[in-house]
Amino acid sequence: MTNREKERQARMKIAFLYVAEPYQCYHVAAVSSALSLMPDISVTEFVSFPETAEHLDAIRHRNGLGKDIDKGTLKIPLRAAMLRRLRRFDAERDLVMRANIDQLEQFDAVVATEYSAGVLREMGLVRPALILIQHGAGDRAVNDEHLIRYFDLSLVSGPKIAESFLAKKLATAAQTRIIGYPKFDVVSKGPCQDQPAFHAGKPIALYNPHYKKGLSSYGKFLHPLVEAIRTLDRYDLLIAPHIKIFHRDLGKRRRLFESVAGERVSLDTASPALLDMTHTTQASLYIGDVSSQVYEFLIRPRPCIFLNPHGVSWRDDPHFRHWTLGDVVERKEDLLPALFRAAERHEFYRARQERLIQETFGSQPRRGASHRAAQSIRAFLRGDVEGSSLPAAA
Repeated sequence: MTNREKERQARMKIAFLYVAEPYQCYHVAAVSSALSLMPDISVTEFVSFPETAEHLDAIRHRNGLGKDIDKGTLKIPLRAAMLRRLRRFDAERDLVMRANIDQLEQFDAVVATEYSAGVLREMGLVRPALILIQHGAGDRAVNDEHLIRYFDLSLVSGPKIAESFLAKKLATAAQTRIIGYPKFDVVSKGPCQDQPAFHAGKPIALYNPHYKKGLSSYGKFLHPLVEAIRTLDRYDLLIAPHIKIFHRDLGKRRRLFESVAGERVSLDTASPALLDMTHTTQASLYIGDVSSQVYEFLIRPRPCIFLNPHGVSWRDDPHFRHWTLGDVVERKEDLLPALFRAAERHEFYRARQERLIQETFGSQPRRGASHRAAQSIRAFLRGDVEGSSLPAAA
């Protein structure tokens, strides 16, 4: 055996698992790149969606993230392929993970951004450390949150999420690291030059409805919101729905959104701008319900309006902390007044926005979270006890 072969065998082998749509790329691409540059680490990426691979390549090219990373091949069972055609992506994801347990078992660690990857343990994954890079920064309770318990290491953006994990006994301090928000490392250079133009003229009001049934606002508020925007004549409206709205959708929801596009109303359902913070950077007003994208918008404090058409009892509920950062509208007739006063009401919310952004993304520099994540993963796998406990919240 040559020295090079011995060196390759001695490397820690890390698999990055991408079994959801391309949004997850922006949270981990720079982390896997940073790890791949370490001499004692070997990185392989497993991608189930072809467009995810395209996003990864674009992110690395745009940000100069160095060498190409080895790509593994996931087995895609026939039933999983059929579920994809029906846009039942969550069910497809589980089948793909189960079909690839034996392959993932050959690695020292498996890194994922989805809580749902915790089910790998239930499916029989034993040898690799299971590592979570928590994506998103929101407050919403999610159905698969209990699966966090299966991760050996969780990397989170700030004290808000770390403290939530600990309070719910989903992770211990020794299993948790605050690293910042790796997505900022790959979007900070501004929007891509080849993005299509979705708006022009007046300040942009960004409408970002979520997919969660019983919380999402588009079913009841889409048409009244468009009418109010056109009546006020102060903003251009850009509708950028959460991409999971179109799961299990054979065109009905897309046609609903397309029906309101036109005069001073633009729609984006598929461009990279949905994912790379182009829209949240350019907008002057955020309108939404429970999407974590509001926190990406509030990196620069600006006015927000939150929509609660279902009359959810949200006050004093930590899962709705973001609704304390702007006016909450529950009736259609209150939309126009809320739009009219959003700018002047912002001073009431600004200090609270700044405080919650600090809790969400931590006190560390905005850039560099990917490097901190890579160093944390390497130290954890090497058994380095230094810095193994949760950093104190700033």
